[in-house]
Amino acid sequence: MATSLFVPVAYITVLVTAMAIFSRVYRRRRAVSKTSIEPWFSNHPTREVYMSLLADEPPAPENLLKAALLSRAITDVQRIWRLKDDKTALASLHTRGLVGDDTMTRFAAAEKELEAEIVDVISEANTFKQGWGQFLFATATEMAQAEKTKEAVINMHKTRIAEEKRLARRAKYLLQKPQTQPSGPESQVQKVVAATGAAQSPAKVPLSQKEPSGSISQLTEGVRKESAEPKASMPVPSAVTPNSKGGGGKKKGKKK
Repeated sequence: MATSLFVPVAYITVLVTAMAIFSRVYRRRRAVSKTSIEPWFSNHPTREVYMSLLADEPPAPENLLKAALLSRAITDVQRIWRLKDDKTALASLHTRGLVGDDTMTRFAAAEKELEAEIVDVISEANTFKQGWGQFLFATATEMAQAEKTKEAVINMHKTRIAEEKRLARRAKYLLQKPQTQPSGPESQVQKVVAATGAAQSPAKVPLSQKEPSGSISQLTEGVRKESAEPKASMPVPSAVTPNSKGGGGKKKGKKK
């Protein structure tokens, strides 16, 4: 009797303990995933180079530090361009429901981090010379644009080769594709057009069913003769009045 009661109690105890442990671990992992947001950009190598040069002993030359800071500003400008492009695409995808809120949270964190980075670069530039931070990003933008143009020119040959291969592959596919009769709505339209053209064209009458040409020519000649002959004028009877008859009788009597 005691054994029969011990088994279900032990089973329920183990089940409740397992569920409690699983719930605790799951909640802890979920909290960690919410607090730790994966950065939009993996690392910032030019910033690390500048910070390492700044912490060197003995200190690095000022020109080297300025060059490292300018390289850091160029990287920031490139990231600004990338965030602008990504923001347009993410806004469109988020309205369609193709991107979750986690991605938008990561993007917002990347924007704030980049703003703090720009402020830090400007403050570092002002330590070398007051007001240099205002012209640093203008110079960095020009250099980033020149580097972008240089990369486009260098990759132009590779792009042209890839495009030629794509066009050659497409032409080969079009040549190998068999020409088949059109099926579907286009073929039905062609059939209807052919049928209407046949209905509008005059039907060819076989020679055996044609009327003899002699009878038709005789009829036409007879009609022409009738129209050519002048019609005989009918004699118009003279009007005879009783006065004219009586007057003639009186005249004859006088002669007698």
